[in-house]
Amino acid sequence: MPSVPGTSFQLIILLLFVLPGTVYQFVRARLRGPQPDDSSTLNRVLRALAASGVLVAVYAVSFGPPVLELLREAQARNPAKTLSAVRPLALWALVLLFVIPALLAVLSYVTPKVPRPRWLEWARLTYDPTPRAWDFAFNDIEPTYVRILTLEGRYVGGWYGNDSFVSSYPEPREIFLEIAHHMHVDGRFGDEVEGSNGLYVRCDDVRLVELVDPTGRGGA
Repeated sequence: MPSVPGTSFQLIILLLFVLPGTVYQFVRARLRGPQPDDSSTLNRVLRALAASGVLVAVYAVSFGPPVLELLREAQARNPAKTLSAVRPLALWALVLLFVIPALLAVLSYVTPKVPRPRWLEWARLTYDPTPRAWDFAFNDIEPTYVRILTLEGRYVGGWYGNDSFVSSYPEPREIFLEIAHHMHVDGRFGDEVEGSNGLYVRCDDVRLVELVDPTGRGGA
């Protein structure tokens, strides 16, 4: 049976090998959304441990001596030294266990979105982690008209704006259009549906979902 950490030093070591990677993974997942490899608990655990291991190595080289000195003071029998070490030790724990991993997760999310100079184009990854074409099509989409052809051969559609919503992996393909439009039999957009508060469509069983140029409305 594993033993419970009995000293502040043992507790900090345990947290260093668990928390940083967990925080990094949690913030990263919240920013980018669920990915295919997130469905495996083993993958998530191994990724968290790997991230923690890298961060611990960096912490040991960069911040090891001052943190160890504070831990010695916190474990000292002298109450004055113990009290004086508690606040800075808590600050170090906050920064190392939460702030730095969270900032790294934000950085890993933002960096791919920043345009790179032409001489760095070779460094781009060839693998796109977007799980489905559905997620790719609606990623950072601008407001547009959406035309949907159902299995029955009937068109439905409307305006996808800031108050619309589309599901992402691993949820079923669903879309909510904030403004519903009457649709002609050939797919042209008609007038807005009066009294409608939006249009929900489950798109797992439709023939076509088309994003239409807002300026032309697809021949409306």
